[in-house]
Amino acid sequence: MLKAPPVDVYTIDLNSSKSAYSQHHIDTLLTAALDASVDKYGAYRLQTSPIRMERDRLLTEMRQGALVNLSAQVTSAEWERELLPIRIPIDKGISGYRIALIDGRRQADFSALRTLGQWQAMPMGAGRQWSSTLVFQQAGFNVVPGNSTAGLHGMLAAGRFRYFPRSVDEAVFERHAFVAAFPALAIETGTAMYFPLPRYFFIAPGQPLLAQRLEYGLNRLIADGRFDQIFHRFYDGVIEQTGLRRRRVFSIANPTLSPATPLEHKSYWYKPE
Repeated sequence: MLKAPPVDVYTIDLNSSKSAYSQHHIDTLLTAALDASVDKYGAYRLQTSPIRMERDRLLTEMRQGALVNLSAQVTSAEWERELLPIRIPIDKGISGYRIALIDGRRQADFSALRTLGQWQAMPMGAGRQWSSTLVFQQAGFNVVPGNSTAGLHGMLAAGRFRYFPRSVDEAVFERHAFVAAFPALAIETGTAMYFPLPRYFFIAPGQPLLAQRLEYGLNRLIADGRFDQIFHRFYDGVIEQTGLRRRRVFSIANPTLSPATPLEHKSYWYKPE
């Protein structure tokens, strides 16, 4: 009897911090990229790990590659060093545009801010394990750390800090999710912060062929235009809803980026023009 050829198995993490918008986009893009690789690499199986893990635990499990071998994460030096990054920003870097969740009764205070220094001086909330937190800290922001997204929303409601920067999809999703507990929760209306902060697919270090296959599929989607089509299908609505194109954008340096970050590939990156 002929043996069936081996099937590439991808096990993606079940990450409770991802918004419904970004998760749906990730699932769609991933499936499209793997489907685009079938002609060269054969069949595959995609499954989801049943265990929710915070970022530090997830990195530990990703190193081993047993419970989970694939994750879509905002990059960090540690993740790029320990795992196999596919350096194509899967959300075109839109994670780097941050808008603030605030107590809406204080919108006038935020509308009065004119300089980046005024924003830096005001206490802001951020997760202890997040890549973006280190960027804000190194840029001189007054960061109040928290352990989880839900905990940070409780801290914002209690006045422990004044604002909570989130990506555009996270801001919309979390405002909807947490407004019942904090009715004054609102999205600040006039400003965004930007720093280059790519979200990559990462593969467990012992499985380079899985990384090679996924990179091949993503490049095929880029070449035939489907990569951008999928991005716009999922993000254009939330970009319009948050008024990102109309906001004043303060740019911040990101010294944590790897020299291998593909900043020179302008088509990889979204600009709200």
